Amino acid sequence: MRRFKWPGITILSLFLLAAIALRADFRAGYYAPTEPGAMRQALPDVFSTDANYSAGQFPLLEPALATGDGKETLEADCSLCHTPRFVTMQPPLPAETWAAEVEKMRKVMGASIPDDDAKKIVEYLSAHYTPETRKR
Repeated sequence: MRRFKWPGITILSLFLLAAIALRADFRAGYYAPTEPGAMRQALPDVFSTDANYSAGQFPLLEPALATGDGKETLEADCSLCHTPRFVTMQPPLPAETWAAEVEKMRKVMGASIPDDDAKKIVEYLSAHYTPETRKR
């Protein structure tokens, strides 16, 4: 069995191949040497002279929370960290799960929700967003 006498040559060869591959990738992307983060892309051959392009304002369609006792408390306490949309985009959850979610927000995520407010929020969520109470 023959052993390599020069393991450094093997490592040097691998490094050289990696450098060549990196250079090939760098050149294939048409990176400008003065701007390594910028790419130049070829323009399309044919341009349309009658095209109109515009972008309007991004629609902010905030789904309305169900009307009820505790809605204002939820909006006041929960909107400090996230949008109330997080409530409406959840699937209908059992009341125990909503209670666990509110506790997770308080204990794990650090939401400063007083005990009375947490109780009102859980009651509100249980009254409007459980499988039995959610309106379709």
